[in-house]
Amino acid sequence: MKWHEVTWYSKLGALALIIILPIVGFSLGMIYGQGTSDSTTGNVSIIDKIKDIDTKIVVSSKKISLKTSFKNGNLEYSGVVQLPTPCHKLDIQTTVAQSFPEQVQISLKIIDPDPEMLCASVIEEKEFSGQLQVSANASISVSLNGEKVK
Repeated sequence: MKWHEVTWYSKLGALALIIILPIVGFSLGMIYGQGTSDSTTGNVSIIDKIKDIDTKIVVSSKKISLKTSFKNGNLEYSGVVQLPTPCHKLDIQTTVAQSFPEQVQISLKIIDPDPEMLCASVIEEKEFSGQLQVSANASISVSLNGEKVK
């Protein structure tokens, strides 16, 4: 064998590796991704009524989750939002319409960082929580960046 010379079969072997290795790597990555993905991705449920002392999952999706509980006339909520990077900020605003039953609007807005700031492109989970004084029949809606989460 000629180990230090380029032959037609060494060129053919190199070409086969250049074509086959990316295809095999992509296929294995897709298989791995399917095994680690959440089977409930995209499923979102909204519960409009809050019962006394019950903890309810109001929103549950890939990017946001929100739980509520009602105790002693207070609505307590807590959740998690996925931010694109650790440099992004989360702005939370709550509005209560004084109708009966009250309509609680929780508005979440992801604020972009300063463009000159260097930041790692790593998804960060940001926790938030709050408390409101409303009746047990209050309905809740959640919006993220101006779009209602369903």
